[in-house]
Amino acid sequence: MDAMTASAILAEQLAARGLSVTNRDLHAVTVANPMHPDLGEIVTAQGGRYLTDYGYEIGEHGDEPATADRVAFLLGLPRESIPRPAEVVR
Repeated sequence: MDAMTASAILAEQLAARGLSVTNRDLHAVTVANPMHPDLGEIVTAQGGRYLTDYGYEIGEHGDEPATADRVAFLLGLPRESIPRPAEVVR
């Protein structure tokens, strides 16, 4: 990764989907559904992969958009509220 860490890149993608994101440290973020703040997860960047706090692999470095989609789904964010890259550009 250049100037940004993997978790910082993922944090941008998560925030773009409307999730609440807090950086925990250089390798981890806390993410929550803003409509249900008790619904959250810690996502850690380890060994080229993104892992949930329970140790489940949810994505890999370089595929942050798909990883962010999976986290949004996991946290119950309605699919229609997730902006697609084509919609953002228009």
